[in-house]
Amino acid sequence: MNPARIVFPGFWFGQSDPAQAQELARRGVGGFCVYGGTAAQTLELTRQLNEVSPYGKLLFCADIKEDLTEVISDAVPLPANVQVAQCDSVQDAAYRKGNLLGRMARAAGIDWVLAPVVDLGYASPSFGDEPFALTRVAGDMLAGLSNAGALSCLKYFPGVSGALKTLPQLEDAEFVPYKHLFRRADAVMPSDMLFPNIDDNAQAMLSDKILKGLLKKRLNYKGCVVSFPLHKARLRYEEASAIKMLHAGVENILAPKHPESVIDAVEREVRKGSLVDQIMQSISSHEMFIGKISSGPEPEKIEDVFKAAEKAFN
Repeated sequence: MNPARIVFPGFWFGQSDPAQAQELARRGVGGFCVYGGTAAQTLELTRQLNEVSPYGKLLFCADIKEDLTEVISDAVPLPANVQVAQCDSVQDAAYRKGNLLGRMARAAGIDWVLAPVVDLGYASPSFGDEPFALTRVAGDMLAGLSNAGALSCLKYFPGVSGALKTLPQLEDAEFVPYKHLFRRADAVMPSDMLFPNIDDNAQAMLSDKILKGLLKKRLNYKGCVVSFPLHKARLRYEEASAIKMLHAGVENILAPKHPESVIDAVEREVRKGSLVDQIMQSISSHEMFIGKISSGPEPEKIEDVFKAAEKAFN
C-alpha cells in the first residue's frame, strides 16, 4: 500500500518541471491532472509518466467545466452545456458532446474527464435550472463519455446554486441529479464553497456533515469522492486541509499546489495508523477504473477524432 497513490498532482505545460513529474510518478502517485498542452504533447507526457510509474498505468484527468479546450490547447471546441440543453434533439446532442469529449480525451492519453457539472442554473457550465430536465441531459452526456471509454465525475456537490438553501430545498432540487446519476458516474467532486445552512464551519470538501452525513449516509453514495482541485481552492493550510478532507470522506486529492508536502502529510498520518482503510478503498477504486478503461474501446488517433469533432455539430 502506497499512500502517495491517492494524490494526483497537476502538470502545467510550460510551467511544470517534467523531471519533477517523473519523480512524483516514481514515488507512486495515482495520476495527474494535466493543463495547457497540445493533444500530442499531452499524449507524450502520459506515455513518459506511465513508463516510470511502479504501477505501469496512471490515471490522467481533465479538470473541465465545458470542454477540453480548457486543458488541451488545440482541442476542438464543443457547444456549451446551455447550448446543448437548447438543441431540438437535446438528448442526442448531449450524448454526442459526451462521446466526443471522451474520445478526444482518450486520444490525448486522458482517461478521466472530470465532468459533467450538474449545478442547477449556475453560470455557464449549467445544463439548466429544472432538476429533472438537467438530470436527463447530464445522463446522456455520461452515456457518451462511458461509451467512449472515459471515466466521469459529477460536480460540485451539494450544488453551488444551493449555497443558501435549507436541507429540504436541496432535497427537492440540487440533490436530484446526484440521486439519479450516482450509479452511472465514476466519482463525485464536492464544492470548495461554504454551505452555512448545513455546516458553517467548513467548506463542502472539508465537511463531515456534507460528505459523511449527506453524501454517504443520507444519499447512500458508495462510490469514489475526489477533491476539488486544491490549486484553485480557497484553502489556507493545504497540508492540514488535505488530511481533514480525507478524514471527511474524500478519497483522492487533486492538483495540490505542493504535492510532495501533501504526500508527506498523508504518509505521516498513515504511520499514526490513520486512513489505512480509506487508502485501501481508494487503491481498489483505481484498480477497478484501470480495468474499466482497459476493457473499453481503444483510443483513436488524435487527427481522426479531432476531424470527427469538427464535423459533429456543423
